Amino acid sequence: MKKISLISALLLLLVLGGCSSIRRAMKAGEVAKINNIKATIVTTQGDINFYLYPEAAPITVANFINLSKRGFYDNLKFHRVVDNFMAQGGDPLETGLGGPGYQIEDEFVEWLDFYQTGMLAMANAGPNTGGSQFFMTMYAADWLNQKHTVFGEVISDADLGVIRKLEIGDRIKEIRFEGDIDFFLALEKDRVDFWNETLDRNFPDLKKYPVKDITDPVFTETYTNYKDELVRIQEKKLKTAKPYDPKFIPAWIRYIDNKYTAAKKKEETPPSERLEERDEDNLSVIAASVTVTETEDITREDDKGTVTEDITTESAPVTEEKPEDSEAN
Repeated sequence: MKKISLISALLLLLVLGGCSSIRRAMKAGEVAKINNIKATIVTTQGDINFYLYPEAAPITVANFINLSKRGFYDNLKFHRVVDNFMAQGGDPLETGLGGPGYQIEDEFVEWLDFYQTGMLAMANAGPNTGGSQFFMTMYAADWLNQKHTVFGEVISDADLGVIRKLEIGDRIKEIRFEGDIDFFLALEKDRVDFWNETLDRNFPDLKKYPVKDITDPVFTETYTNYKDELVRIQEKKLKTAKPYDPKFIPAWIRYIDNKYTAAKKKEETPPSERLEERDEDNLSVIAASVTVTETEDITREDDKGTVTEDITTESAPVTEEKPEDSEAN
């Protein structure tokens, strides 16, 4: 989405409304440099290239990067592929029941959704139960909005074509990245350290990948530029809808500012005065994957009419129901 001019983006906003086109608006003028993270999922059918959205889903992106750099996804199968819908992988058991041994929360933003094709998102077994399983959509699937965290989008139609060729049993060879991924891991270092403790217990043969502290001097300039970049993104976003209020500090900017400030304060506090404490969010993470099995009625419509099927969804399911058939859980 970083490849269309601001004028084109605004026209699309008027035509499509509410779709994930903020990246288009950012492309004109100043390019988002720090947020410009790309991932390449190398599969047995070919490479699939994605733009990642750390400004929308920082925890999810950090989790995906960390698992990838540690080799968690290497050689795993796509265990679930539904024609004209999605391909799902990232399960170490390759059954739909597995995960990394911890869970992460959902991250939703209004401007990033499933109205577009080729979205990269987290599978789950309900609210705030993300882990390692992810899926890639082949077509628009707006009934998944606000149910699954979207954290990436295909770069080109060629990438979308590879997704549509995937079959059950195809494998992930490796996942590569472009961009300053170490900075985003450093922003979430407390969480990443907790994740890695769990991974080391459950998967002792995984590769190691060092994570620096956000207060490392190498990140000083990057951190300042990142804050400025988020402000510019927010200004552009608000100016398209209403006058910009410079006093308004959105949650995503406060979030990274608080992370940095807390890390600096901890660094400056003498060890003897520090309290032994752990991130409450980390303590609330369940250190084992939850298995949820339920039967859902899925309504499909084909050239023979409407057919209702029962399918069993297990751990980390993607709901394949159409909007009109959705029921609140």
